[in-house]
Amino acid sequence: MNFKMDYVKHKNVIFAISFVVILAGIVYGVITGYKFDIDFKGGTKVQVDLNEEYSASELGDIVAGISGQQPEIQATSSGNNSVSITMQVVPEEVSDNVVAALKEKYTNMGEATVKNVQASYGKELLNSAIIAVVVSIVLLLIYIGIRFKTLGYTAAFSAILALVVDVTFLFAVYGVFKFPVNSTFVAVILTIIGYSINNTIIIYDRIRENKRLVTKSQDTKDVINQSISQTLKRTITTSLTTGVAIAIVLIFALVKDQETLKQFSIPLVIGVIEGTLSSIFIASSLWYSIDNLVKKFKKA
Repeated sequence: MNFKMDYVKHKNVIFAISFVVILAGIVYGVITGYKFDIDFKGGTKVQVDLNEEYSASELGDIVAGISGQQPEIQATSSGNNSVSITMQVVPEEVSDNVVAALKEKYTNMGEATVKNVQASYGKELLNSAIIAVVVSIVLLLIYIGIRFKTLGYTAAFSAILALVVDVTFLFAVYGVFKFPVNSTFVAVILTIIGYSINNTIIIYDRIRENKRLVTKSQDTKDVINQSISQTLKRTITTSLTTGVAIAIVLIFALVKDQETLKQFSIPLVIGVIEGTLSSIFIASSLWYSIDNLVKKFKKA
């Protein structure tokens, strides 16, 4: 596939659309509230199959009467009338009393699972996640700068900016669709960073090869458009292959009501699409714009 198109021509429109979509999603998420899971904010979670009909308000009253706080009640799809009860961190004896009260009320109830996460652990996990993302980006910046030194460090900087677009886009997705922000979120972010940068490196590699075959008088924009067209078949094939694999996981999650797999596969499908589009339309166009600005600055 060598589909000829001016990918750089409408770069400002693409940048503007990306900015508006990301900003709108994040603002909506902030206004309506991001759904931070217990992994990040800390707390005590009791998850159990009640195996009979229940009232969320009645459950809340039972838990509040023992713990002294109003819990968050959420139905889950992992069992028969399964429910997740989240509270602020409580002592083990309090959570045991909550489970005992539930057993007394719902005699057919299954074995309860209690998860207790201190707020300090959530902060450590958040800090570790931020460090992991920052370190990966810095290493990628060094790697791209060394491997594509003929394109200049502006190429590495542009690739990192494109990754920032991918990451912030996922933040917007989580804000709009209310996926829980937990350790799975971190896994999705790191997966998309690796996937997106791989596509960008393939395009950069072709740009580097094509630049050796042109004269200095030729516009870099033509080289970029040609390189993207030449790698388009590989990019689309890779994306489709990855998408099909993730879609199979998603179908399995939907059929088996696996909530964790759904929380991983749905954002990952969206992220793969975004990573593909950013590699094609954003990374190289950013490099073209930034490289021209640097050249004009040097001339001035």
